[in-house]
Amino acid sequence: MSLADLFNVLQVVLGIGLVIFVHEAGHFMAARWCGARVEVFSLGFGPRLFGWRRGDTLFQIAAVPLGGYVKVAGEYSDGLRGTPEPGTLATLSVPQRFLYFSGGVIMNVIFALVALPLVMLAGLPALQPLIGAPTPGMPAWEAGLPAGTVILEVNDTKIVDFEHLVTAVALNGSDDARLLVARPNMTPESITLTPSFDENLGFYRLGLPAGLSPDQRLVVDPLGSAAAAGVTGEDRLLAVVGQPEALRVDEQLRRAFSERSAVNLEVEGPDGAIREVRVEPRMDTLEFKRIGIGALSSNVDATRSTGPAASLVKALGIEAGDRIVSVAGGPVWGQGSIRDQLLTVKTGEPLALTVRRRGELLTLAATATVAPVLLLGDLALAVVENTSRVIVSEGSPAESAGVLAGDQVISVNGQATDSWPVMLESIQREVAAGRSLQLEVWRDAGVGAPMSELTINLDAAPVTIPNYGVQLGAARTILKAEGFGEAIADGFGATKRFLVDVWLQLKKMLFSDEISTRNLGGIISISVISFDTASQGLPKLFFFLAILSINLAILNLLPIPILDGGHLLFLLIEGIKGSPVSERTFGYSQVVGMVMIMSLMVYVTYQDIVRWFIEPR
Repeated sequence: MSLADLFNVLQVVLGIGLVIFVHEAGHFMAARWCGARVEVFSLGFGPRLFGWRRGDTLFQIAAVPLGGYVKVAGEYSDGLRGTPEPGTLATLSVPQRFLYFSGGVIMNVIFALVALPLVMLAGLPALQPLIGAPTPGMPAWEAGLPAGTVILEVNDTKIVDFEHLVTAVALNGSDDARLLVARPNMTPESITLTPSFDENLGFYRLGLPAGLSPDQRLVVDPLGSAAAAGVTGEDRLLAVVGQPEALRVDEQLRRAFSERSAVNLEVEGPDGAIREVRVEPRMDTLEFKRIGIGALSSNVDATRSTGPAASLVKALGIEAGDRIVSVAGGPVWGQGSIRDQLLTVKTGEPLALTVRRRGELLTLAATATVAPVLLLGDLALAVVENTSRVIVSEGSPAESAGVLAGDQVISVNGQATDSWPVMLESIQREVAAGRSLQLEVWRDAGVGAPMSELTINLDAAPVTIPNYGVQLGAARTILKAEGFGEAIADGFGATKRFLVDVWLQLKKMLFSDEISTRNLGGIISISVISFDTASQGLPKLFFFLAILSINLAILNLLPIPILDGGHLLFLLIEGIKGSPVSERTFGYSQVVGMVMIMSLMVYVTYQDIVRWFIEPR
């Protein structure tokens, strides 16, 4: 771990500790203001690591850093029901106890009200609400929104950054979303889209990915190959030499990187000088092993009539459900090979596709009235799950052993495979067990040709990937208030928005299926996100801490026994009926509350483990 990483870890520990301290300080000050005697002020739970006593109060740091607590005399005992003693919780009136139990929540909100204006005054790094190429098949794609479109409003609410955009759409749920958008070089227009629920992410979305830098600025690893070749973060990428001009510059870069060889970049420096730089990749070996095969992705899930090649889609007669088998006479297996074959045909030339439709092979032909490669943008391609045909990664063990793209794997170590999910599960199981693989493969020489059967033996090996040390930067910006007055207004407005957003997220998680509880995060998520924000500077870290503080405030207001909200609920009942709930009821409620909180902690920890340690693989 580098010195910078250690410094970021220290910032995270102090930052999260500050949020906990602020919450407990709220209880402490409320108790003292109401005349109660505070016996313990603790950051953390469990055994005391160290502490000191000042007056009646023991201030301590405890071993389990998952929160903190303030103990007032008479609390956690019969203080509310026995003979009241001066300075105990039982001597306080209902309004005073209400203030004591809500003090932490109040201070959490005050922390956000103080921190967010200061963050806006300093300048907050953020992503512009500018989108990349919409996800094929999703509502934004069907509407024909191009990469570079700026989302100005969602349901009449001004969108300030990309994270705000994602949240606004998710909280909108299944209702139609009214968007004010500005396509590249066009005046703003209003469109209405119906969100689609994403089973993997667990919320509604429109398929709007974060966009790339409009001026095509580069992000350069200072220790990588591109930096060694003379590329800097001040350079703009104009083109990738040798790549088709019909492709966007980000598509050119991806296509060049997929070839795993040197790339020539045409860049413009900050002085306006244009130069060509040759970048040799550095081959990096990752920890996990693979054999290097993948699923076919040539199923047409959807077509759209709003894109630049819509007329060509219609002329060819491509339908959802078609599986593209060949393009311009060449076999294809997925987006990369389809794109490469489309690039062999020029505008005005005849274009022929072979597709499998309802079990039959059909040839579709038309004159390419637009650049044929644009056709790919108007097709939503999906994995072909009902086949065990595969594609092969360059430089992989499968390629070295002789597996070819289009081969059909009929068995893995004697276990029959008739679909991609079954085959993938078999391979993963055998590789995890450390066993060599024996693949029975059917291979044909061309579309419709007789198949030959082969036996191929291979072993999984660590993944080797080319690392060029350069990529196109995201569409970043700095949200900065012009003066102190504007900073206060922006900060207060952000605090109000986050309070409402957090409440709506919890409401939709608990009382609807519009946001999955899988989106809850625990200490692992908090730590990971905190570390990432700390690496982006103090304004970003304090922005996150303000949001964390608001989350803590809303969570503590939930009417769950043992939480502040549970105590507030009992006080409301006491205020209405004129006496506290029975000791039996109160005692049982605390046990129930403890079980609920512990269950929640186990659940969010499990989700964290899946999110950060299982899903990335």
